[in-house]
Amino acid sequence: MRAHEERAADQLRRDRDRLTQLGVELRHAAVQGSYAGWRGQDVGFCLAALVDSVMRSLDQMPTPVRRDALAAAAAVLDGPDGPDGPRARPGGALTNGPGH
Repeated sequence: MRAHEERAADQLRRDRDRLTQLGVELRHAAVQGSYAGWRGQDVGFCLAALVDSVMRSLDQMPTPVRRDALAAAAAVLDGPDGPDGPRARPGGALTNGPGH
């Protein structure tokens, strides 16, 4: 395997691990009741399942989807919210998708 292929494979593994962490965190938050305002645990578990699906096929995801998924992971896992939180960084929203 060429060096650039090895680097890409290593990055894919790190990105998948990151999204796995996000899924774990979402499930934990759902169990703790953090999504009580969003119909209880259902929303948290649905979001975690979606993250799991993206993680499993990350190498096939379009670059914007991969970037947005990892930005979401950073927002949840690296917080904190507030003036120094990921949502307050220059550049604004986590995604450039519709509605942002």
